[in-house]
Amino acid sequence: MGRGRAGGLGALLVGTIAAGSALGAQSTRPPFAVPTWAFPTAPAATAPAPKPDSVVLRRVPRSTRTYTMRQVSNGFDIPDWFPQSHPPMPASVQYGVPPNARGCGYCHLPDGQGRPENGTLAGLPAEYTIRQVAAFRNGTRLAANPASPTNSMHTLAKAVADSDVVTAARYFEHLALTRRNRVVEVARVPKTRIEGMLFAYGDPGTEPLDGRLIEVPETFERHELRDPGVPYISYVPVGSIARGRSLATRGPAGAATSCAACHGPDLLGKDQVPPIAGRAPSNILRQLINFRTGARSDSASASMWPVVERLTVRDMVALAAYVGSRKPTR
Repeated sequence: MGRGRAGGLGALLVGTIAAGSALGAQSTRPPFAVPTWAFPTAPAATAPAPKPDSVVLRRVPRSTRTYTMRQVSNGFDIPDWFPQSHPPMPASVQYGVPPNARGCGYCHLPDGQGRPENGTLAGLPAEYTIRQVAAFRNGTRLAANPASPTNSMHTLAKAVADSDVVTAARYFEHLALTRRNRVVEVARVPKTRIEGMLFAYGDPGTEPLDGRLIEVPETFERHELRDPGVPYISYVPVGSIARGRSLATRGPAGAATSCAACHGPDLLGKDQVPPIAGRAPSNILRQLINFRTGARSDSASASMWPVVERLTVRDMVALAAYVGSRKPTR
């Protein structure tokens, strides 16, 4: 039984690559001005980064484990602060495939909670995850980021075996998502800086939010330690949640384009359509932009195109705020 299902999901991966390639070649999208602030990207370093410390033992709240920063930075034997919170990790999740495919849990964390810049895998249908890896592999899932339309997932997807994708997808499918973001409506936001692909608190004081969605970890150090329990705050314009609720319920182009029509009444997914409630608002926003620009052009994206056609950036921020504020479980 298990072998038969693995074979079926593996065939799905191969078939999706062919279908996605054909669709991507034909896809065109109308012009859209991408807000660069939605894709925080630190400038390339002008000097080599110092090697991570291999002496000082670090801790995170409520964990009995300790790691050095060198161990935390090891993508081929990932840190696991709370091993009791998830089943044993498959090799593809913990170790990856050196030298080009780090363990899935390095970015998405052992319990699948992920981080705002990486996305959450916990609770996603296995078939959906497999399709997305295929889309990364064949180039039909890109990013609208002006700084770089590709990322480490594109390299990883080409390096990992189909069987490892299937095993990892099944593992993450059975994990439960815990909402870690708090959506806060403000007119002014604390000043921030860009660290890697993430905003972090910067100099003292505030600045106008000006229609942006700014998501920061409450403690950047815990984020860097890959602590799955670190809370995040998503700052959005005043009135965003109510506006997002209206858009999600009514749909930007009628009931057929409402979020519930595909993602279910509680946005907890339906069939192979992924659950979206409670996921990182900044990541939801980027995916809406990716759909709107055609950066995501795989076959599974087609149902999203009528939804995003009429959305403004303000609408997308509102939808991301509302969806991200919802409970991820019943």
